[in-house]
Amino acid sequence: MSILSLGCSNKPIEKEMKMPMLFDTKEQAEKEAYKFGCEGAHQMGDKWMRCNMHKHNY
Repeated sequence: MSILSLGCSNKPIEKEMKMPMLFDTKEQAEKEAYKFGCEGAHQMGDKWMRCNMHKHNY
């Protein structure tokens, strides 16, 4: 059994849940890919995004 606890906070929930989308290195992006259920990384300009394909980043 799990219990869901909700509390009051002054912070919007979106700010607490934000994760970086762009990384300076391919290695950083690859390490974060598992959080989105994907593997690898792809380049976006001079930065890197997690997942082999852009569509997985949403």
